Amino acid sequence: GRMTVCNMSIEAGARAGMIAPDQTTVDWLKGRKHAPQGAAWDAAVTDWLSLASDPGATYDVEIVLDGDAIRPMATWGTTPDAGSAIGEAVPQPKDASGEKALAYMGFTPGEATTTHAVDVVFIGSCTNGRLPDLRAAAEVLRGRKVKPGLRMLVVPGSEAVRRDAEAEGLHTVFTDAGAEWRIPGCSMCLAMNGDMVAPGQLAVSTSNRNFEGRQGPGSRTILASPATAAATAIMGVLTDPRVFLVEAPLLKQPSAAREAVGAQDA
Repeated sequence: GRMTVCNMSIEAGARAGMIAPDQTTVDWLKGRKHAPQGAAWDAAVTDWLSLASDPGATYDVEIVLDGDAIRPMATWGTTPDAGSAIGEAVPQPKDASGEKALAYMGFTPGEATTTHAVDVVFIGSCTNGRLPDLRAAAEVLRGRKVKPGLRMLVVPGSEAVRRDAEAEGLHTVFTDAGAEWRIPGCSMCLAMNGDMVAPGQLAVSTSNRNFEGRQGPGSRTILASPATAAATAIMGVLTDPRVFLVEAPLLKQPSAAREAVGAQDA
């Protein structure tokens, strides 16, 4: 989650994105292959923990977000900021660029994007291709199948991630479900190595950019989380992943998705 936030800070126009190192950071780094040892480790930890805002620091703007109140979100336009909670209606465009984005995506103001069939699901990229991301997707997909006719690619973000994922058996979860387990790389994030979304096709992707043609000429991209992407691969339409978890009865989801997990209509 931290790396995803830092990665997406750039997409929001920042020069850099950083989360102050803390004990969670230290615990993650300790004992890793290239981590310092002995006294050098102690010195490094002291240095890392100093990379925080000074007490009493002031800022031009402070934004506080309640993570527990944020519902799973996905984009409806052609920029990462053009998004809303899954199941909500597409808003009226505010300007010509918004009108152009909706025309390109084939969405209509007032409708929910959950009504559109999805052709391709891509899980990976530098944004959401790490081990916790793959675990989140596998949790949703385990014991289930990718909807027939839908193509799903899962691409680890690095060779180390691939090795760790395979050691945990995550690759088997994906392949048993009908997804393609690929070697690490940029892949469909930017239509590399032939991994492209065909013209007119709609993809749900865990990457960081959804500009026109980003995943192939004429491709249409919805950005979403790994868990959302996995749930979408099962249902064939953009799906809130909580429909497969404990909150399922509370969701605003297409009836087919609710019926698939035995959720009762509110």
